[in-house]
Amino acid sequence: MTYGDWALLQDRRGRTYLFRLEPGGIFHYHRGSISHQAIVEAGAGRRIATPQGEPFTIHRPTLEDYVLHMPREATPTYPKDAATLCFLLDLAPGMRVLEAGSGSGGLTFYLARAVGPGGQVWSYEARPKHLKRAQANLAAFEDWGNVTWVEGDLAQAELPPAFFDGIALDLMEPWRVLPAVTPALKPDRFLVCYLPNLTQVVALLEHLQAQKLPYLHERTLEVLHREWDIRPPIAHPKFQQVGHTAFLVQLRRVEGD
Repeated sequence: MTYGDWALLQDRRGRTYLFRLEPGGIFHYHRGSISHQAIVEAGAGRRIATPQGEPFTIHRPTLEDYVLHMPREATPTYPKDAATLCFLLDLAPGMRVLEAGSGSGGLTFYLARAVGPGGQVWSYEARPKHLKRAQANLAAFEDWGNVTWVEGDLAQAELPPAFFDGIALDLMEPWRVLPAVTPALKPDRFLVCYLPNLTQVVALLEHLQAQKLPYLHERTLEVLHREWDIRPPIAHPKFQQVGHTAFLVQLRRVEGD
């Protein structure tokens, strides 16, 4: 680790603290402080303590760590949902994927990693403030140069036909943009909608049926993680859990009657 890197300290209770290492910097804790220089000299994967003896471990933050700690203009797509969304889109290195909206960039990170430096992510966001935050978050942590940012309403976009290998929509009314994005999705590829409530899911599926849009509804799911507190001989689910965050609706584009 060196100055300019992100560092993550974890205390003995599992609480984490994310910050960038700076010359002369100090990490302050209620039971002492640790200089950034001491963290750099110790390195990632090591233990360190305050002068009062409060222990920490030093880590390079994972993408999950960064997304959960990063500044935000909107609630980011939770890592558990973002990772599953990439799985539902069946993404691989070199593919092209479209997303809307950019939000705080939480999903953008996972899409960019999934398609790799040789792939492309087109990220549409209608709100300038949100777009600026997503761009800043990506640039601050990990930027492979494979994201094209577009400020505008995706419903008005003119997209190249059969260009994208996947489409991810984190919009309140995703059915509004379907006429614009459907021709841009390759046949037999997937479009996934991230929808917080079931009313939106029903409205989306009713719209698909009424407009006879060329999609198969593959599945609707939610991702629930149940963490456990295990301290032998005691083991029980953690009292604080991340419950429902959103429904993921997976659609597959098909052609013909």
